[in-house]
Amino acid sequence: MILSFSRSFAFIAIPKTAGHALRTVLRPLLAANDWEQCTLFDKRYFPVRPLAAIGHGHLAFLDVEPFLLPGQWDRLTSFAVIRSPFDRFLSFARFAWRGSDAMERDPLGTMKAALTDPARAGHILLRPQHEFVCDEAGAIRTSLLLRHENLAAEMDRLSAALGAPLAPLEAVNVSPETRGAALDAELADLIRARYARDFALFGYDPADVA
Repeated sequence: MILSFSRSFAFIAIPKTAGHALRTVLRPLLAANDWEQCTLFDKRYFPVRPLAAIGHGHLAFLDVEPFLLPGQWDRLTSFAVIRSPFDRFLSFARFAWRGSDAMERDPLGTMKAALTDPARAGHILLRPQHEFVCDEAGAIRTSLLLRHENLAAEMDRLSAALGAPLAPLEAVNVSPETRGAALDAELADLIRARYARDFALFGYDPADVA
């Protein structure tokens, strides 16, 4: 996440939605008193101990709102990138097992286990997207939702909202193509079940299998 008090914006970095590419173009806008939390390539933490202790940069609206002044969030231009749950899950699979042969030995079994193993139920990279941008009542609390499938064009909309030019996006932390990273009917059903709220809230078609 990035909280820019100098530019009055908040970026919620939902996992596997081009977050590092967005961070790269947003960082030139930041001032010394702005906050960023990330841990994959750089180690940056919010100057708020309970938030820094979370230990990763995928903070949600509900994580940070209690530490802001009353009404402060609503005065920010807040945004996140959303992605088809099918496409996002395949990106997760390519990333999660990039250093092993699990996706070559048993790709479908490996991916299905990620959604059926109770020990992984709370894995940050597998959390539904709505949990990052919604409040306790389930209402979206961002000013903008940028769509991953059209992100290059969406950057013009973001630039206008921030009132600042943004550099073109570059590929950062792109998961390598992996043979076997494809869905069968059972895995597609598991994704539909886990991310039903994302499909409905963000307008993705659960029949449009990647």
